[in-house]
Amino acid sequence: MRNDILRGENGGLLFANGDFSTGQSDQQHVLDILELQPGELKEFPLAGFGVINYIKRTITPSEFKRDLKIQLNYDGYNSAKIDTSNGIENLNIEI
Repeated sequence: MRNDILRGENGGLLFANGDFSTGQSDQQHVLDILELQPGELKEFPLAGFGVINYIKRTITPSEFKRDLKIQLNYDGYNSAKIDTSNGIENLNIEI
């Protein structure tokens, strides 16, 4: 489990007692990986899945899972379970 500064549902920072709110952030990290385009993070140019690119094109669920698993492995999530049984739009990831 990783701890980091937390963000709210709208992406804004959360505060508690006049300071940044911190806590378990694995799900937040996975969402970041999903949304980031490759090359968006200057420190880690290979990081980023760019999920919007996959929704706009024809791809099999196994190809989608493979590519996502590679990106999650880059960030240390080696045992992630990816469920696309309800379609890519209703993705479920267990870390």
